[in-house]
Amino acid sequence: MQFSYLLTLAMASLALASPITPEADRKTDPNSISNLNCTAPTTKLDSHQVNVALLQICGGIAGKITKCGGKAGSVPSSSTTGVDGEAKFSLKATTPGATINISKGRWEQCIRAAQQKCGDAPFIATCKGGATKGDVDFKLAKHIQ
Repeated sequence: MQFSYLLTLAMASLALASPITPEADRKTDPNSISNLNCTAPTTKLDSHQVNVALLQICGGIAGKITKCGGKAGSVPSSSTTGVDGEAKFSLKATTPGATINISKGRWEQCIRAAQQKCGDAPFIATCKGGATKGDVDFKLAKHIQ
């Protein structure tokens, strides 16, 4: 009896620790991006730093944030960055006067599509949608500290 209780508790803990994004939303759609270019295919950035930088967008798109509004996450802006160690993501609305309004799901989808081809090597691409008008250009580059 005590073993089954501990097993149930362990399973519940694992469920809480798993990603919030539903499995169906984690499929990669290569049509979510355009203009993909692996800019330094032989350079491999640290994957942990890439993931942390990805979550630094808008001051921390991780957790409960559902929309990215720009630099501070709450103030609309036409650009934002996320940096950790050697990895740096930069985002910029493609239409003059537009601000970033990208959902966490769309941002993850665009990153997965780019990484499907480039992995953790630097790249540039355009995420379709994600701004108040038009698209969002994004870039993963080696951050020089």
